[in-house]
Amino acid sequence: MKIIKRIAGIILTLIVLLVIIVAVKFSTDRNNPYNNAIADNLIPTFKEIPIDFTHQFNGTESLPVTASVLIDIDNDGVDELFLGGGYNQQDEIFSYKEGKFISISENVGLPKKENKTTLSGASTDFDNNGFTDLILSREDGIVIYYNNNGKFTPKKLEYDLADNATPLGLTLGDVNKDGFTDIFVANYIRKKQMVGQNNFSKNYGPQSLLLINNGDNTFKNTTIEAGLEYIHNTFMGILIDIDNDTWLDLIIAYDTGEIRTYKNKGDGTFEMKENPSTNKYAYPMGIAVGDYNNDGLVDFMFSNTGSTVPSFVASGNIENKDLFNPNWIFFENKGNFVFEDVAEITQTKDFEFSWGAVFADMNNNGLQDLIVAENYIDFPPHKIFKLPSRFLTQKEDHTFVATEEKSGVVNPNYAITPLVSDFNKDGYLDLIWVNIGTPVLAYINDGGDNNFIKVKLDDNAENLGAKIEVITSGDKKITEDFIVGEGLTSDQSATLHFDLGKNSIKSVIVKYISGKEYTFQNPKINTLLTIPKISVSDTTPSAQLIQK
Repeated sequence: MKIIKRIAGIILTLIVLLVIIVAVKFSTDRNNPYNNAIADNLIPTFKEIPIDFTHQFNGTESLPVTASVLIDIDNDGVDELFLGGGYNQQDEIFSYKEGKFISISENVGLPKKENKTTLSGASTDFDNNGFTDLILSREDGIVIYYNNNGKFTPKKLEYDLADNATPLGLTLGDVNKDGFTDIFVANYIRKKQMVGQNNFSKNYGPQSLLLINNGDNTFKNTTIEAGLEYIHNTFMGILIDIDNDTWLDLIIAYDTGEIRTYKNKGDGTFEMKENPSTNKYAYPMGIAVGDYNNDGLVDFMFSNTGSTVPSFVASGNIENKDLFNPNWIFFENKGNFVFEDVAEITQTKDFEFSWGAVFADMNNNGLQDLIVAENYIDFPPHKIFKLPSRFLTQKEDHTFVATEEKSGVVNPNYAITPLVSDFNKDGYLDLIWVNIGTPVLAYINDGGDNNFIKVKLDDNAENLGAKIEVITSGDKKITEDFIVGEGLTSDQSATLHFDLGKNSIKSVIVKYISGKEYTFQNPKINTLLTIPKISVSDTTPSAQLIQK
């Protein structure tokens, strides 16, 4: 009996010790792992504003994500905010009015949904009527909400949904340059068919799909013939021109797997290219997309489990543990599909468990900052010890500094992705933390006196994938890609935001995937530059400039 009590006492002591270790670990995990700093005048600051939406999460029925979309429903140049409802919770659309977000769901005829979770969303004008449509995924498939002058009408997308597949992420673009929007669907295994959360087994999960538009918004599954056949759980992909050849390539985050980069060969097929993640293992989830160092080549950051989960736990059933990478991953594009992981160089490698991520210049100094969602609702320690969600301000030397506390945007909730847009039209980007099982948080940027220009293209197949270059008076080139799906199960603003510091602008160059190119000389700063629709047959060297 004494031996049993002694053993019980030892076990209890070990449990208490483990709890203390975990408590210390997760209470200190939110500290900045880097000994770096940035001048206070470069740190953007924000004020929280009201938004009445608390996501309802059902962990039995739903995967731990939710849809969020920035969409300009009425073409007034200001984004509305779509938030997906959880299981047995209705979706909502909000508009920024007089310093707060108010629901306009009934005004726009947002359809009611059945007992399914709205998992991901994106937006573009599928039917080319001049109004941006919504595309949403739920456990039972995909639906397009067609926008007719600010009112929505739903239509289910007909395609083969595998019995084990949940459509989890959506990215859009004209893959074959036929003038119609195609869809890449990232599929994840259904919640009730999951086998552990660190399962690295081959062929674990469903096939993700490339759906090519038939020209009438019906779609053909061309995944296998396109060379994209690979069975594995997938969080998201991005259709984007990686090598500047005007064809939309594909970069994909495979959970408990590798990052894959595919070159579009222009004949309906893709060629997989080696990258620093090839034949290795990680948990790439969210993807941030942007030219962080202004060299004209698009770069990518991928979220991961980070320092939060011990590697011996996170690496699961991987036999060769040396092939496992728990760190944040940062691909600097060297050109021609050559990438270098510069996470250590940029001082982003050693942060914590993360989800969606976004590159955006939040202080208008011409350098993109990095905003990353954190906290996992199904991870018990995060129920007590919350990570802050990271707001990383970029310095001139292209390293990043955690400034979320000084910026006033610490997020104590279960974040899935950040969204950024200029809601109050002051020329500075504002911030939304999209959270699950907890309230969504909204912040307005305090702003400053740096210059900017915003560029708005029609949100349709002709323009998706376009590259916009701004040449400043200081001969600095800032490049943005017009893409769909950055973050995680989300879609950012279709209005591209260029931050100029104290400079003015020499020119704005729009390079379309069709090969067309238009240049605007000396546009006025601190304005919204709206580029009118130009017919495919138009070969003139310039287009009319409209400023608001």
